[in-house]
Amino acid sequence: MTIKTVFNILVASLLISCSSDTKTANLGLESMQCLSCSMAIEDILVDLDGVKKVAIDLKTKSGKVTYKASVVNMEAIEKVIVAIGYNVNDKKADPEAYANLEICCKKPEDQ
Repeated sequence: MTIKTVFNILVASLLISCSSDTKTANLGLESMQCLSCSMAIEDILVDLDGVKKVAIDLKTKSGKVTYKASVVNMEAIEKVIVAIGYNVNDKKADPEAYANLEICCKKPEDQ
């Protein structure tokens, strides 16, 4: 085997191992109300170790997060969103954090 062949095998192995560790998950964010909400959620996720990419869609009240499963898991991702006052998927917002949100970030009483 030539050095070039060995190098190519090592690079391919590294790429396969890295990509298998990356996961993408959907986020149901029905309690999100405004641009401030979407920015707060995006900011908290971007700062989380292991999160590689975040896309929040205010119009559909949803999002996608791409993360390294060896560093962070979906439970931890949901936990930080709940901790800042928003529902995510089937998890309810922390009541104290929700109470401290700006009025524009709270769901109307009739919802």
